[in-house]
Amino acid sequence: MKARHATINTVTLTCSNCGSGQFTRLAPREYRCDHCHAVTLVEDSVAERLEQILRGMRPAPAAVPRSRAPAAVLAAGVAVVAAIAAWLAVDGLRPPSRPARTAAPAIDPSQIRLSDVQELTVDGRQRLVMLMRNETGQKINAPRVKAELFQDELTLSPAYGSPLASVLQPGEYTPVLVDLPSTPHTRYALSVTQPYPSTGPSRKIEAGKVQLVHDRSYRLVGLLKNADAQTASGLRVVVMLYDREGRIIGTGAGYGSAGSLAPGATTIFDVQCAMLADAPIAYYDYMVQSDS
Repeated sequence: MKARHATINTVTLTCSNCGSGQFTRLAPREYRCDHCHAVTLVEDSVAERLEQILRGMRPAPAAVPRSRAPAAVLAAGVAVVAAIAAWLAVDGLRPPSRPARTAAPAIDPSQIRLSDVQELTVDGRQRLVMLMRNETGQKINAPRVKAELFQDELTLSPAYGSPLASVLQPGEYTPVLVDLPSTPHTRYALSVTQPYPSTGPSRKIEAGKVQLVHDRSYRLVGLLKNADAQTASGLRVVVMLYDREGRIIGTGAGYGSAGSLAPGATTIFDVQCAMLADAPIAYYDYMVQSDS
């Protein structure tokens, strides 16, 4: 039903439609006549006077019997205390808020360069030998290498190889060996798995009195010194042997004799090298790193 509209006599504050003086407030300046239900919009001053009259016409709240008032107040107080205790208990179980983590930007795998790739037969097994160089500009955990193998148009199961070094600083390189299956293949495609930043500490380790020893096999021996201010552990040495053409013909990896080194302390290392080709060694290279 559409609401009827009327006005209020601003002197007597009565409905101009039916003369009733009883109203119900609908909004700050809108009132409805309780008798004819006509709706009136009034000015602020009239609304203030009418509100005072309406407050005077409302019945006073019923008195609470004296015998029951204390119990009612006590019950209300207990309910409030219980509600507060429940809220505190639930709030205490909530984990502390943590600032949102920003994901570290992904490292582009193409910034891991694979070079000097050779396909060799070592002890009757076919192997891919190559160098992996870190050109990302940051310290990384050395990723694995994946070799996708093909026999003409047929795709074979891939082969994987791990670098001899576990961590690479910017510009560092390490040899990688990939053992190939016995199934014949006509071609292969190389790629690296997703590289990730290395968050471990970098200790300054110095090598001294290094020499390549040849008795029944080749070994690189020498001393390792912890030149860092913190204790270093997991001292690892990676060795690369080259022929006159600059091709890798031998590799090796080993650890220092001591499991950990205090600042300024030294230990020996003796790394056995495995030959990948029957050729004279023209020169060698090595790198030293610590796990922590």
